[in-house]
Amino acid sequence: MALAFDHPALNIHVPAHVSPVTQVLMAAVVMLVKWETRARTRADLREMDPSRYADLGLTTAEVLREVDKPFWQA
Repeated sequence: MALAFDHPALNIHVPAHVSPVTQVLMAAVVMLVKWETRARTRADLREMDPSRYADLGLTTAEVLREVDKPFWQA
């Protein structure tokens, strides 16, 4: 069975047996959530004051590489 989320505690609601269509739909939702999170996080990085990069343990070069990636790329 494909789990809906990476963390086991979030999969408590998933029945022991789900149809293949449900598995595909759950996987699609998970992917959409990941894409939205990446897009939002990268937008936040774009707006962040460069003096705060070190607080995140990032260099300017790392931030520039990250914000240039499309949302579907990890």
